[in-house]
Formats: sequence, C-alpha cells, structure tokens
Amino acid sequence: MSRANEHHVEEGGRLDEPCARRRKEISEAIRRVSGLNSNPVAYSAEEDLLWGTMMSKLNAMHPRIAGSRYLQAKDRLPLPLTHAPRIDDLGQRLNNSTGFRLLPVDGLIPIGDFYGRFADDIFSTAMYLRCPSRPHYSPEPDMLHELVGHVVMLSDPLFADLYRLFGEATNNATSEQDLHAISQVFWFTMETGLVQEDGRAKAYGAALLSSSGELAKLGTCPVEKFSIQAMIESDFDISAYQGKLFAAQSVDEMASEVRSFLTRV
Repeated sequence: MSRANEHHVEEGGRLDEPCARRRKEISEAIRRVSGLNSNPVAYSAEEDLLWGTMMSKLNAMHPRIAGSRYLQAKDRLPLPLTHAPRIDDLGQRLNNSTGFRLLPVDGLIPIGDFYGRFADDIFSTAMYLRCPSRPHYSPEPDMLHELVGHVVMLSDPLFADLYRLFGEATNNATSEQDLHAISQVFWFTMETGLVQEDGRAKAYGAALLSSSGELAKLGTCPVEKFSIQAMIESDFDISAYQGKLFAAQSVDEMASEVRSFLTRV
C-alpha cells in the first residue's frame, strides 16, 4: 500500500502474537486517553531495552551519515537514551522550540489527516515500537521512526516551516493527482532525502535516519540529482530498502525547490 494513500501502513505478513497483543493494548490506551501532548502509554522494561538498544546503534551511525541540520536538531531536542520518551514532555519541548505539538494516534492515518494537520502545527505519532524480531527496519512508521526521524527534525525552524507548507498544500489540494504529487515529494524529501555535505550524500529524511538497516545499506542505493518532477514520477516500495534516492546540493536548494512546488501545486 503506497503512502500516497495511507501514512501508517501495516507490514507485510502477520505480527507475531506478543507484538499483536501489545499493539492492541496500546490502541486501547490511546482510545482511553488521547490529546495533544498527552502520554497515554506506559512502556515495559522490554520496550525500554529495545528503545535503548536502537538509540545506541543509531547514535553511533548518525555522526558520519546524517546531515548537519539533523545533528544540530538532535542537540536541540535530545531523546532519552535508555527508555522510551514521554510524549507529554517531548511534545512540550518541541512546542517550545518551533510550535509543533504531538498527537498520539491509533491505527491508519489517511493522508489528508496526517499531512493536513501539519498546517495546524500538529504531528500525529504512532505509539507502538517495532517488533524486537525486526529491530533494524520497519516499513510501518513506529515510534522510533516518528520521534527519531520526524520529531527531531521538527525542532529545526526551517524544516518545521516546510512541514507546515506540506500541510497547507494538502488542505488546498483539489484533486487526487495533487495529493499523490504532494505525497511523492514528501516521501523523497522528508522521508528519504539526502543532501551533499563534505563530499558525500548525507541523510535528512526520517525513514532513513530511524533505520539502522537502511543507513547501513545507504552506500549501495542509486542516488539521483534532486528533481521534483522525477520524484513525482518515481515508484517506491516501503516494504524494502529503497531502490532510488535523491540528493540536493544543499538544504537551501531542497527547501527552495520544495517551497516552489508546494505553493503552486
């Protein structure tokens, strides 16, 4: 299922029984208590261990693979190293930084809701963690993906403004074709974008930065010159490592091209 249609996508194959049971518990907790910067879920020692293990691995990889804007954002909005974050605390710190707030959500999020809420400074975040049996890559946007990838970047004013523009463009879209184009550009920039720094392509996209498996394979993926039109026309598969990425010459070039696209779509 393409993220042109849904943001939260179920992974191929059935979840193992403990993961499925935990998903149900988290869903029920969100239904009982949910609101902006709320904290409806208490995590287990096993989940804290998984979070800490993956944070350690990602933090070891980021200095040489992540773009400088992301590394600065990590210092601006540090995430806990040994336990899953509290969404109320993290949401308030993000709100103090760029005005964005976090909305815990359950289940599939239609594109119009997920992107459209950006215009109101709202980021909808999944609250479950990926299964321990598949820790290095998750095609569905779990909490590691949402917080390590998107929320950290949302503490950067430039990126926060771009997310708002994606939201405004989504809310103003008048056709499925426009929504598809917006989703394609979001995928190849905010999810899997690269930027040239220090003579190499470095990641700023959330899907890359939150996946140790994807980052380890980054050097084997074909990288093309930044092109909005090529992004719109390109296929992608969220169930596997990427087959094509786009690299901008600078963050400023990327931001300028994306702004131009979003204001005319």
